[in-house]
Formats: sequence, structure tokens, C-alpha cells
Amino acid sequence: MSLNGVAGITKSGLLRLTNITQDAIGRAFYSSPFQFKNSSNGKAFSFSTAFAFAMAPAYPTLGGGHGLAFVLSPSKQIAGYHSQYLGLHNPSDHHGNNSSNHVFAVEFDTWRNLEFGDKDDNHVGVDLSSMHSNASATAGYFLENSTMQKLNLNSGKVIQAWIDYDSAINRLEVKLSTLSKKPKKSILSFGVDLSPFLHDSMFVGFSASTGKLASSHYILGWSFNMSGEAESLSLPSLPSLPRPKQNYTALILCVIFPAVLLMISLAFISFYLVRNMKNLDMIEAKDLEIGPQRFSYQELKKATKGFKDKELLGFGGFGRVYKGTLPTTNTQVAVKRISHESKQGIREFLSEIYSIGRLRHRNLVQFLGWCQCRGDLLLVYDFMPCGSLDKYLFDEPKQVLSWEHRFKIIKGVASGLLYLHEEWEQTVIHRD
Repeated sequence: MSLNGVAGITKSGLLRLTNITQDAIGRAFYSSPFQFKNSSNGKAFSFSTAFAFAMAPAYPTLGGGHGLAFVLSPSKQIAGYHSQYLGLHNPSDHHGNNSSNHVFAVEFDTWRNLEFGDKDDNHVGVDLSSMHSNASATAGYFLENSTMQKLNLNSGKVIQAWIDYDSAINRLEVKLSTLSKKPKKSILSFGVDLSPFLHDSMFVGFSASTGKLASSHYILGWSFNMSGEAESLSLPSLPSLPRPKQNYTALILCVIFPAVLLMISLAFISFYLVRNMKNLDMIEAKDLEIGPQRFSYQELKKATKGFKDKELLGFGGFGRVYKGTLPTTNTQVAVKRISHESKQGIREFLSEIYSIGRLRHRNLVQFLGWCQCRGDLLLVYDFMPCGSLDKYLFDEPKQVLSWEHRFKIIKGVASGLLYLHEEWEQTVIHRD
């Protein structure tokens, strides 16, 4: 094997393409090239491969590296870049406009890159001289009864892959499984003639890369055949994956230090609350007569059915927004519950609600009132039954908005902003 980048062979015989190093590339190619095209007619030959792989993220809860790929390349020295390019391409040629870097790859991608039209962050794709997959499918496999089983490529578990190209019918088949037996049904079947994309002589191997989050990408076993079907691997007979090493420095930084910091913070917060509780009550008592209606906490809790998740309309850095029905008037409202992590103080909170409570414009959602109960800060608005505009633009809406409708919306937004910025008695800067 010819290795470059951070790729290496472990003591147990595993091929490790990348370790937990950030922004790294690892590649491994069979040392000698294979003849992939018929010299007389230029037709690509059939080939078949089976290999077992695993991706072990350094921090499983955060995700890991960007994935690995089975590669056919005219050279072992690909001018590839790390991160979203899987070590196959660089920022100047990932669209396939560099003839010297034409590669064929089947990617096992764990990073969704909208630039390349990735369908999700857990998919298999066929790449023809570009990072834009010509065909892709969410990772999974089919049981004997044709039931689809989902697979998490980044789970750290061993997965076997089969890639078969039949030049007689110009079809590429990709199959996955956590078992040794090859499934009957493919997860990805793509009709393609590879002849225009392959050179006469090509190197065969693997490539992987990491970004700011890293994974160890392993190849546990591999078989390749150009004169028939590749032999499936017996997963129990393969070398075991290494157990994750305990990083005591990380343990101290991630567990012990935060625990000590938390204890100090709790002590400080307790002291602060005790000292300022009276001042908080004085602020509320002084300011109650100003501004829009104040709702009771119990009233809003009942309206939102206890702030249940099924009433959740949306969320963001400010907190969460719930749908509610006021029990006294049966009026539907939207209740914004400010996050406890918000840096906004009580005075700034009261100052803001007094300002927006006086705004009146047909293109602005009407602010109805507020509530402050100990640590909870809540704002109450009119409920918008049609939902948010972004759902009609980006979430595959059932009805496509016409140009006239879109232009009307744009004019309404502009009218609302003009009112905030210039027409109201006080200038309001729109930030959210």
C-alpha cells in the first residue's frame, strides 16, 4: 500500500486513514495501477470491491470528520484539500474543471455541504470528477424482506460496503450492511458509462479528511476483483477497532474544571439573587403602571398547556415561541419565552416592551403584553395562523407563491421597516 497524509497501519493491522487530527487528509492506494479500459475500443472494464470500514469521532456527541471515499485515480498524488473535499479535490477544481485531477469516487459522507447539493449529513454518493454527487442515497441497507434499515456512518461501528460496476449494462451498484452477508437489494443503483471518466490506467484506494471536528477513519479489510465478484468479508474475523483512549487532560478540562466553575458560579448567583431580590421587586412596583398589559404567569402557562413541546412554534438565540389560547377570551396568541441564558437585564426588558407595545402598523405583528415572574420573562403577540414566511420559501411548500404575491410581501416588509426607521416618533433599529 502507498500511504500519504496522516494515513498509517496500526499494530493490529488496521488501515487508519485519519486520526483525531483536525484539518487533515489521509490516503491509501494499492501500490500498482490497474488497467481499467480496453485499449482497442476504450470501453471501461467491470470491477467489484468489498471493504469494511468504521468512522470513530473524537467527540461523538458533536459529530466527526467529513467522511471517506473509495477512489479510482490516475495518480496517487491527488492535489486534494481537507474538510468538505474528502481529500479528493481543492477549492479550485471541485466542480470538475481540472482534467489533471479527474477522479471517480463513491463517497461515504458525514457532512452536509449545501454548496454541493448534499441531501443530508449521512449519505452515500457517486462522484464523477467533482464533489457534486451524480447520484446519492441516505445510508442504510435492506433486509431479506426488503425492509430498509438506517445506518449511522459516524457511529463508530463496523460497516461493510460492496461496490459493483457492470460495464455490459453500464450500471453501478452500492450496497451496505452491518453483517457479513451481501444484501440482495442495493441502497444505490446508478446507470452510468464510466468509460469517459476513467483513464486506461488507474490507482485504486481510499481517501478521508477531517475538518475542525475529527474522526479516526478505519479500513478493516478489503477485497478487489476485475474478473468477477469481489469476495465478501467475514466481519468477526477482522481485527478489532482500538478502544478509545482516555484523554485525562480533556477529562480535567471538560468535567472537573467546569464542575468547580459551576460551584463557584452557583455561590455567586445565590449571593447576587439574595442581595438584589428587593431591588428587583422595587423596579417592578415602580414600572407596573407603564406599558402594555401585564399577564400573570399562571395565565400564560395555562394558555400554552404548560409550555409543552407540541405547542412550540419556533426557537432561536432569544428563546422559544409557543402557541397559546388565552383562557379568558379564547384568543390565540404567540408567547415568546426569553431564554434564561439571555444577557438582557430586567430594566432593558421593561424598556423594550414599553417601546414595542406602542407600535401600531398593519405589517407588524401586534404586541399584546408581557409577564415577568422571577427568572421568567415572557412576551405575548398576536398569533399568525399562516406561519412563518420561510416555510413557504424553503420548506417545499404545497403551494408556490406567485411573483405578484411575493412582490406584495416585499412591499409589506419594506413598509413595516420604513415605519420603524423613520415614521414612528422614535427610531427603532430592527435587529432580529
